[in-house]
Amino acid sequence: MPEVSPRAWAAVAQATGALGQLRQACASLPNPRLLIQPALIREALDTSALEGTYAALPEVLEARLPQTRPTSAEVLEIRAYERMANAAFEWVTERPLSVNMLCDLQGILAEGSRVPVKDAGQVRRHQVVIGPRDCTVREARYIPPPPDDRLTSGLEQWTRWINADSFLPGPLKAAVAHYQFESLHPFGDGNGRVGRLVATLQLLQSGDLKEPAITLSPWFLKRRTEYQDHLLRVSQTGEWDPWVEFFCLAICEQARRAVSVVDQLMDWLSESRAALNSRHWSGVVVQIVEDLIDWPMISMPFVAEKYGVSGPTAKSAVDRLVEVAILKQVSEGPYRRIFGATPVMDLVESL
Repeated sequence: MPEVSPRAWAAVAQATGALGQLRQACASLPNPRLLIQPALIREALDTSALEGTYAALPEVLEARLPQTRPTSAEVLEIRAYERMANAAFEWVTERPLSVNMLCDLQGILAEGSRVPVKDAGQVRRHQVVIGPRDCTVREARYIPPPPDDRLTSGLEQWTRWINADSFLPGPLKAAVAHYQFESLHPFGDGNGRVGRLVATLQLLQSGDLKEPAITLSPWFLKRRTEYQDHLLRVSQTGEWDPWVEFFCLAICEQARRAVSVVDQLMDWLSESRAALNSRHWSGVVVQIVEDLIDWPMISMPFVAEKYGVSGPTAKSAVDRLVEVAILKQVSEGPYRRIFGATPVMDLVESL
């Protein structure tokens, strides 16, 4: 049990309350995916950016379309994170958080890596250091346990602790577990991305969240140095308060932001439905609008494939949505035209 001050406990209570508000907001949605996919895309972008992998939102959204190849190695890596997270959200309902599960997840992430990953899909068998790229041991900020019994034992204790019944509130347990995971650094690559994903999985398992609708990485990215320094400070001093308060503030602000985005997405969807109703449009054009929060960037071939309609029918539906400004063309060229619901894309950016 970490020793934390009354002030840190107050931060934990605030984070727990903010998660409760987000849980309520998600419960009010007719389809929880209205927030899950936007949250996942935003998290994929920023958790990757924290590790030096950058791409623009339109690039990643376009790469999700069938028969579209990623435009860069960075997009390929971010898409691998999405696949890993989707697998984790499915597995966490059936499997406990375990070393084997985390190895499976890291293996998915490693498949999209720009460079070969040592010991992909398994606990590392080589020494790693934390610091500037290609730094020596002397230059490292922190040196995780060597790949021997100390790492194995640490991981076993970590998994027992996070899976044990506990009276600790979910945000506090997730904060402590995140520090412990990052200090162990069990993989050759992807520890930050896997570790931040685990925090969301813990909040799902604790019941603080019913849907993976929170994005912590955008908040950490804006405070990258503070984030790294807080983790290091726990190792240097053994003091938990600053890190717990920092982590809980991230939960509070991002949960409240997500609630606001839910409201704005619902307003946009209501206005879009009204625009269709006023013109008495029905059929595939309505189906597209209902799915635009999940797929805010589309093409005519995508519409034809997804909804099982002909090319002319897909073109007619997209043209109608452009006519009422629900969609706008976001890529050039007459043959491979891509259209986006820019208000939805802007809201994803704001998560």
